[in-house]
Amino acid sequence: MCPLNAFLKKISLLLLILAIAAGAVGLIPRFKEEMAKKDVALLVEYSDIDVMARQAGLSFDEMLKRLLKDGITAVSFKDLTGTDLRDGDTPLLWGTLRDLLPEGDFDGLSGNAALLVPKEYDDWFFKKYLEARFPGCVTRAVPEGSIYVLPREPKELLEVGIIPDPMAFKHLARLNVPLVYRPSPTFGLSSDDVAKSLDLLFASLWRLRGVLPQGAVMFGYPDMAPLIDVMHKYGALMLQPEFVRFIGGNEAYRASFPDVLSLHSVTTPEIISRNLSRSSLVERFARAARERSVRVLLLRPYDISSGPWIDAFEQDLASLKALLQRDGFAFRFGDPYPNFGHTPWAFLSFLAAGLCVITFLLSMGEREIFRSRNFVLLCVVAVVILVLGANRIALFAKLAGALLAAFGASAAALAALEAKKPLSGLCVAFGMVIAVGFALSSFFGTPLYMLRLATFSGVKATLLLPPLFVLLHDASKRRYPEGVCDVLKRPPLWGELFALFVILLAAAILLVRSDNVSLVPRWEVAMRDMFERYLVARPRNKEIFVGYPALWLAFVMGAMKSKVNFTRLGSQLHLLLRMASSLAFASAVNSFCHFHTRIYFICWRVFNGLWVGSLFGLLLVLVFILALKFKVIRRLLFVGEEV
Repeated sequence: MCPLNAFLKKISLLLLILAIAAGAVGLIPRFKEEMAKKDVALLVEYSDIDVMARQAGLSFDEMLKRLLKDGITAVSFKDLTGTDLRDGDTPLLWGTLRDLLPEGDFDGLSGNAALLVPKEYDDWFFKKYLEARFPGCVTRAVPEGSIYVLPREPKELLEVGIIPDPMAFKHLARLNVPLVYRPSPTFGLSSDDVAKSLDLLFASLWRLRGVLPQGAVMFGYPDMAPLIDVMHKYGALMLQPEFVRFIGGNEAYRASFPDVLSLHSVTTPEIISRNLSRSSLVERFARAARERSVRVLLLRPYDISSGPWIDAFEQDLASLKALLQRDGFAFRFGDPYPNFGHTPWAFLSFLAAGLCVITFLLSMGEREIFRSRNFVLLCVVAVVILVLGANRIALFAKLAGALLAAFGASAAALAALEAKKPLSGLCVAFGMVIAVGFALSSFFGTPLYMLRLATFSGVKATLLLPPLFVLLHDASKRRYPEGVCDVLKRPPLWGELFALFVILLAAAILLVRSDNVSLVPRWEVAMRDMFERYLVARPRNKEIFVGYPALWLAFVMGAMKSKVNFTRLGSQLHLLLRMASSLAFASAVNSFCHFHTRIYFICWRVFNGLWVGSLFGLLLVLVFILALKFKVIRRLLFVGEEV
């Protein structure tokens, strides 16, 4: 090794220690907030409580009292749309004025949408609410109550939120329970008018804490500013459902920030399509709170089963509470994260990690250009400029984060694969993962990223670049029987085509499955549940079944290579194993890029990935050694029969 390369390697180790230490200090604000906000609200919809009460022969108040005793912490209620009112699921009557008042004087309003509110619900609130939301609303008194004639036709209001559920309002207004309002879209209505009606709702329900949008379009879209102003006025929280996209959702959540809480729910069509069992649902809700820091869980009875639902619902609720209590969660409707940024220590860690990665990669280069002081200086200056820009410019931050994650994982892979002593190389590689992970987590671990209102851009690049980096590194060192140019000049061999097919297939699977939970098969879900049950922080499959086992087998084959010669197939297998081993470090770095997950849980998960993956790797090595007892295996992999 030339003096410059040796110097760069020593500098990279010092920078690695600095990145870990500064990153740990920079993570303190995030860690404190995550531990202070280790709470989860168990939310139930009013209509589900009402159904369970009727099935069990209880009053609504009796059922609610029972559920609150079981651990429910909040109740939601929804807007009634024209479709809801038409279907007759309320004590209100809906139709045209001609339908509701056949003998009356219509004054040209016969075809207008009309709502008959019975006397027991016809109080000042609904009158003021409808007049605020629908200016020009006309009231007609009838013996049964009041008819409110709206300045729209019924067909215009099928998917539009018209009025909060009056039965829910009547039952919930007097209770000391945190409430969540579920507004429907407001197509064709003025945002100012909708904001006035929302203001009346908050003024009337003093326990109203949050708003959970429903429908495909955010209520108030596109001018949501008046509604967000009302929510800020009352300190209300916007609940952000996971894996659900609303038109106008991103704008609404950003405008509501930092008063945003994440929410998880499971719909009946999803239960049916994925054939989810009750135990799977419980595990899924626990995973949402534990792994993704979801603060609100919207629970529903298992409504595809026969009734009464309450017994099964209480059993699942008890199981869920037990899982979350084991992990130290409190059950309450919590406060949002405050709006804090990264500290100077986080910036220092980000800079040190970037310099650590670039100096280490340069120390691995054997070409003359990598030994040039000017080239090294140019790379260092480029990293410093990029990190300094990341502190001020969002585009620079995205680019710097993606590059650090991808090249950091590549550097960790080479640190393990190129070490003379495998165990010490693995320790350095794991330290590189921690340094890069701490730098990214402290720099980007702010509420905007923790709530996924800002996205990190380097996840897929971190999975793809390390295997390619290992391939190029091995090609530059001529570890394959031929150089890259020689391979490209001649016709490809079947073994090479097969290896290329395996690489492309693996890359496609990684890209498609990344952050796409719908493509995970049921057997894998069951295996994940088992790991979570016994290890709590489930290691990622790419680490324990691919990355670390491939790394240990690559170590063994690398040691054999100094004593025997590989056949072309043996060289191809060794190269594929080295490429696959890089996924262990890519996956570990990606875990730190999940900024919505609590940092202690990420560290726990990455450590579990290391030891469980190494255990599987040693078992794979044992199987490989036993397989070498067969002469046919030795002839396939090695020139000659002696190993």
